[in-house]
Amino acid sequence: MSQFLQRVAAASGLGFSRFLLSIILLFLLSTAAESACVDDVLERVDRDTLLMDSQEVYRVLDNREAAVFWLPLSEVTICDPLDSAGDEPVIYEIRNHDDNQVVEAMRER
Repeated sequence: MSQFLQRVAAASGLGFSRFLLSIILLFLLSTAAESACVDDVLERVDRDTLLMDSQEVYRVLDNREAAVFWLPLSEVTICDPLDSAGDEPVIYEIRNHDDNQVVEAMRER
């Protein structure tokens, strides 16, 4: 009986170490999915249109009421979506760091 328990303990230890090794390799070999983000400064707001310091123009799709009250010189971060592909319009996420708000928008130019 004792030999049987020793074999089971040895086999389960080997299985556990293989499992642990595979988890460690999974974490080391996987990369985090990140969208491309760029920092910019808000130059002007015209209703649902945001003009950035970089001369990019975005049309707000949601939460237009909040974007109307964004002030010029507000620091924003503009992020590309992870799943943009094909002929679909690209919807960007714009974060206003000064007001702590997020809107979705399409680039006009």
